[in-house]
Amino acid sequence: MKSIQLFRKISIVLLLALTVGFFAPQTSLAQDGGITEEFFETGLGTGLWVRGEFYAYFRTHGGLEIFGYPLTEEFVDQGLRVQYFQKARMEWHPENPNPYKVQLGLLAEELKYRQPPVPEPTPRSRRKVYFPETGHTVSYAFLDFFNKNGGIDVFGYPITEMYFEDGQIVQYFQRLKLQWQPNNATNTVAVGNLGDAYFQMYSYRMLLQENPGQDSRPESMPITGLQAVVSLRYSVMSTQRNQIVTVLVNDNTGRPLENAQVSISFVDKSTNTVLPGSTQTLPTDKRGFVSASLPVNKGRSGTNIIVRAVVTYGSLTTTAQNVFLLWW
Repeated sequence: MKSIQLFRKISIVLLLALTVGFFAPQTSLAQDGGITEEFFETGLGTGLWVRGEFYAYFRTHGGLEIFGYPLTEEFVDQGLRVQYFQKARMEWHPENPNPYKVQLGLLAEELKYRQPPVPEPTPRSRRKVYFPETGHTVSYAFLDFFNKNGGIDVFGYPITEMYFEDGQIVQYFQRLKLQWQPNNATNTVAVGNLGDAYFQMYSYRMLLQENPGQDSRPESMPITGLQAVVSLRYSVMSTQRNQIVTVLVNDNTGRPLENAQVSISFVDKSTNTVLPGSTQTLPTDKRGFVSASLPVNKGRSGTNIIVRAVVTYGSLTTTAQNVFLLWW
């Protein structure tokens, strides 16, 4: 019953966080005058504390801008002390040397956002840094934000390139997500809400804490949503070649979805027309993947080509996309 009560509390707090917003009116001081904890109130008579080592990490690594508001207070999950925030999960690892006892959880990895590696871009540039550990590049404003806010120690390695997701440019790192906000004059780069996404995708696990050996979606839990990610072999290419497109489809619990129908097409962004011969529909395999080699037979140099994947499973549907540049 404790796990169910915890899940219900988390769900209520998350709902309040998304609908009414937070403010932080209450803190506590240590004997030396330093603040050791802070209470984030919803404005409706309920709220959550961030305390101790987690609060010290919160304050020294960017606070609300990097982590967002807490979604839970700290608790023990499978022997690990954790606390969830809108944008991240903090974990306590006492076996690590200082200052690495507090680490951010690998939420983007757990949510299966990792894409296949890409070749190192040429020519090399200080504005583009390639990480061979994961085979992905961090560039331009995202690189500036990454370097300014802790780099690998905070974000982990990049596990995707920049790509379009729901009409927005995003990039996933092992621990955090970055998104481009061109209409925000103050903060054009922001950290996305991976903590919120985790609870939307994996909240059923809170109900399974009494049965820790169970590691699959309960058969009785219906599939109520789809998630798709499009990855590309080439971010820049010429015509008269084939682009390799891979699409990963998960269900609402984050599990790979077999036999989802994926319709892939290339769209010239400048004219909003589909490139001839570029449309193909395929089913996902047991791993939730589908891969296609599609020709690029038309387009002007300097044109952005949107790779659009429309996914259907029964009555459910979702759309994901990525983009590459024609250049020669």
